Amino acid sequence: MPRIQHPQLAGTWYAGDARNLRRQVDELLQAAEPAATRTPLRGVIVPHAGYIYSGRAAAAAYACLRATPYRRAVILAPSHFAAFRGVAVLDADAFETPLGEVRVDRDGVAALLSAPLFSDDPEPYREEHSLEIQLPLLQSVLPDVRVVPALLGDLTRNDQSTVAGVLEQLVDDETIVIVSSDFVHYGSRFGYLPFPAAGPEAVRARLRELDMGAVDRVRAGDAAGFRRYVADTGATICGRTPISVFLTMHAARTVGQLLTYYTSLDVTGDYEHCVSYASIAFARP
Repeated sequence: MPRIQHPQLAGTWYAGDARNLRRQVDELLQAAEPAATRTPLRGVIVPHAGYIYSGRAAAAAYACLRATPYRRAVILAPSHFAAFRGVAVLDADAFETPLGEVRVDRDGVAALLSAPLFSDDPEPYREEHSLEIQLPLLQSVLPDVRVVPALLGDLTRNDQSTVAGVLEQLVDDETIVIVSSDFVHYGSRFGYLPFPAAGPEAVRARLRELDMGAVDRVRAGDAAGFRRYVADTGATICGRTPISVFLTMHAARTVGQLLTYYTSLDVTGDYEHCVSYASIAFARP
């Protein structure tokens, strides 16, 4: 019997039925099309909040993948709720969304599960949003793509190098790497107040400066510099480990292009608690 991972976010983080979700995704992608790059890509960094918040930023990346020949997507996402060392791979047959099924690349999964630090562990997937939120946009632009799902837990610097080396073996001209991460989470709710909430314009400017310090290192492919920046500033970038692993891979050895950047402050007006969203595209080396 097929093993299907059923959706948890439908009806909350994105529309819960096929008709409304198709319309929601199509509107996001159509708005993003004018800014989409047509350069063949090796990977993208994409945010993972609800579509009303970060959907516009995510669509800027996915619009670049429309009508491209990718047959496989390796999705690197952080584990927000489950603590573990290594990488949790879901050995299922498919993910389900209101738009249908997204098949799992079983060969890719098998290759990862034969390597150290990778394990078949469905538990971290039970409440995790960072991977599922990517699927409706992905299946809209690449309806036949198969995914290799990987949730990253705690990884030492040496662990990251090991994991990057294993993942690199899956990357070919028919594979896109999708790195799921928001950028800085600001405010007392997130336990991060590097500067006072002195009004929307002040917060917006300071946040941009803080985020761009990270984005510039990411665009440069500087894994060590990115890790140092996060450590020095305490920047609350939830997908810092997937980003660091991707930057360590040879696949990221090109200068990244910042496609879009904004914060939830620009969506809600709340400058006391906000999250930053950026999409970055990496061309093929």
